[in-house]
Amino acid sequence: MKETLAEPVEEVLREGEDDWVMIDFVIGTAEDYAQTHGGDFREISMALLKELLDEGLMEIGELGESGFEAWEEPTEQAIEKFQRACEACNWKPMGGLWWLANTEKGSHWLRARQ
Repeated sequence: MKETLAEPVEEVLREGEDDWVMIDFVIGTAEDYAQTHGGDFREISMALLKELLDEGLMEIGELGESGFEAWEEPTEQAIEKFQRACEACNWKPMGGLWWLANTEKGSHWLRARQ
């Protein structure tokens, strides 16, 4: 894991301890991180999402009839889909895009940080 992203990764995972996380939260976390550490929140959002997915800490998906339904597509395709959709709504999805769910590995990673 990129140590520079450990703080926002932890923040998103903590949010996901009890419920699914709106993708808006990832963007907001990236905005906060950019204000404190510099950088473009859009690039940080994509890097943060990539880290969460690549490390297997979270899954991205949609809410369907059975609850959270994870996407099956590879991380790179998910990141591209995320970027296109965020650009289409000017990076303000207002709850209208997707959700993230902690994986068992993500929960374990979070417990190890405490």
